[in-house]
Amino acid sequence: MVRASALQPSADPAPAARAGAVLIVTDDYALTRVYTATLEQAGYDVVSATHSGHALLECLRGYRPDVLLTDLCMPDGSGPALAERLRRYDPQMHAIYFANPGTLLNESNILVRPFSRDDLLSRLRKSFTASQAS
Repeated sequence: MVRASALQPSADPAPAARAGAVLIVTDDYALTRVYTATLEQAGYDVVSATHSGHALLECLRGYRPDVLLTDLCMPDGSGPALAERLRRYDPQMHAIYFANPGTLLNESNILVRPFSRDDLLSRLRKSFTASQAS
């Protein structure tokens, strides 16, 4: 598990208000660092986990993410299966899945790699807007 606070602080000043809580679940440490830094700079509270079990433990400890960012397919299960388990703790949680090139799904909650910082932030903002509307 990597807590966002364990990473080096960004050069940008921290925003005054938090934009929301995000749980990142992927076994790709380099991407986790990039996603965490990007989201923290945008004002999100970020916690990351390397696999489903760690993500579940974070929720059992009381972390309530507004949005789950995870791989569509993981070595220990699927992203949608993880989202379903985590929604037991927060039914309003949204999920965005990372997919590899060649994925033929055209869903609004799937980001196909490679994607830009702006793509990630835009998709996340849409998720938060949808959750506030419901």
